[in-house]
Amino acid sequence: MSKFAIEIILSVLLAVIPTLAEAKKPLKVQIMTDFAPQVDGDSHNIATQFMLDIEKQLNGAIALNFIPASRLREWQQLHTLQDVCLYNKAKTPERLNNALFSHYPIMAFPANRLVVYNHPELPQSVSLEDAINKYKLIIGITSGRAYGSEIDDYIRKHPDSFMTLAGTTSALRLSQMLFQNKVDAIIEYSAVFVSRHGKDPRTTDIRYLSVENSNQAIFGYIACSRSDQGQQAIALFDQALQSASLQQAIITSHEHTFVPPEQTLLINALKSAFKTPKP
Repeated sequence: MSKFAIEIILSVLLAVIPTLAEAKKPLKVQIMTDFAPQVDGDSHNIATQFMLDIEKQLNGAIALNFIPASRLREWQQLHTLQDVCLYNKAKTPERLNNALFSHYPIMAFPANRLVVYNHPELPQSVSLEDAINKYKLIIGITSGRAYGSEIDDYIRKHPDSFMTLAGTTSALRLSQMLFQNKVDAIIEYSAVFVSRHGKDPRTTDIRYLSVENSNQAIFGYIACSRSDQGQQAIALFDQALQSASLQQAIITSHEHTFVPPEQTLLINALKSAFKTPKP
């Protein structure tokens, strides 16, 4: 082979190799999360584990970097930076205007409950208006959280009727305030509260009241920055979430987490969501 031919081959290789190396680089994504470790020291909740499973399913195509942030700050970072994603977020009209959402959910929850402590006199189902005006309850909520369209709408119209906490550990602090009688009620998923305080003997006096006129099932999705990186990330997340094995893992986890009748409701909702074709 002539020296000229060798030089040609080398020049082609030098041009191609960086391109190939660049193609193999994973898409780096900053995952802002307000999840605080559970009391037993477990660093991963269910939704976090699903994100790790998605990363594994994509086999090096994406690299997730988890960064602690309050609910308020995580949305601020998503709007400010190009490579930020959040997870287990409900879709709302406002959020759809400011973020890109995965087509498929990673979690399903029964409707939020009004969690009360030492209030046997309250009915099992109550509207927020009656809870505040008729029963004079002080209700604690977390700043920046979506509770479902109906509850969010009431909070938006009556912000001064609620005690609002911000920060990474606000949900945990609110439940502690509930036990200390500093608030009369908090709005929370029953499964989350049980997971957080199930071993506490005081839970025998906890009740989970239905909030009238609220959705029965709420999905948690992945949300990303409205950018090229965000669009790439969402495409990869949806690609992974189309995997039958990952969908089954999500369904099985919900079967182990929830009990009937909520279990059946959520499993059917997830199966329906996974079958919905992308637009």
